[in-house]
Amino acid sequence: MSELEHKQAIHALTCRYAQAVDRRDFPSLAELFTADARLTGPGFRMDGPQAIAEGMSALGQYSATQHHVHQQLVDIDGDTATGETYCVANHLYEQDGVPRKLDWGIRYQDRFERSQGQWRIAARELVVDWMQDLPLRGA
Repeated sequence: MSELEHKQAIHALTCRYAQAVDRRDFPSLAELFTADARLTGPGFRMDGPQAIAEGMSALGQYSATQHHVHQQLVDIDGDTATGETYCVANHLYEQDGVPRKLDWGIRYQDRFERSQGQWRIAARELVVDWMQDLPLRGA
């Protein structure tokens, strides 16, 4: 594979992460990580694919989420890669009978590993740059 093909595969991996999270497809989510993967963010740390899948079930507090994956910069070094992936994550919920939308501006600090021809997430740190929480109009 060329470097471009590896970068495309890694981008697809991060899009599959967003899709699995938004669909609450936690078995598929777990498959995207290496056996010793780590997911961290503000106030949390999850070690291993099963713990990550179980921890992400906390998203059940939202009626829906939508993760919009944007630009991604990746540096590949053989079977490992590091990258930064931008995302805006929308979280829909209700408070006191009012539909609301919580948006997060996220930068994932990623480390990827390739094994048996497949890229997986080895470490992902969720950095929240900004938040916005507003009543949802037109719901």
